[in-house]
Amino acid sequence: MSKIHSIFLLLALSCFAPLACQQAEGATVQVVDLEGLKAAIPAHNDQGMLLNFWAIWCGPCVAELPELLEVAHEFEGQGGRVLGVSYDLMVPGSDPATIETTVREFLEGRGHHFPTVIYDADDYDAIDAHFDLPGPVPITLAIDKDGNIVDRQNGSASKARFQEMMRKALGQ
Repeated sequence: MSKIHSIFLLLALSCFAPLACQQAEGATVQVVDLEGLKAAIPAHNDQGMLLNFWAIWCGPCVAELPELLEVAHEFEGQGGRVLGVSYDLMVPGSDPATIETTVREFLEGRGHHFPTVIYDADDYDAIDAHFDLPGPVPITLAIDKDGNIVDRQNGSASKARFQEMMRKALGQ
């Protein structure tokens, strides 16, 4: 692991502490590889979470974000969290620093303050295999306090569906 990735992991783990980033003034956005993403998930120890795979260029992804975040706020007192995984670096020739700024500005401009990681890899086969993803976004996974995937939504979801998934993630 490179020194930059090691530094990121330390920052990411402190950032993904309960409510630390969700209630921060600005959107917390970091570029990560698969190992960085896997490290961010256990930082939600003893909490249920929704892991939402999305991108700025994906209309259905953007459309569902307000309802996803309403559900995050509704369940935060019970330990429910949301972690966004942006696929915006999937576009060939994208620059990580530029995309990080673009995603942060996009989220802040809409008042969406939730921790987001931007996935950076040469290909997406590893992340698809690790999370058993079909490929296209949006996709949302409900992950329980033990790190198990207890529900999944391939494609867009409604507020009611996000609520159902969060309840499963929290063991309700």
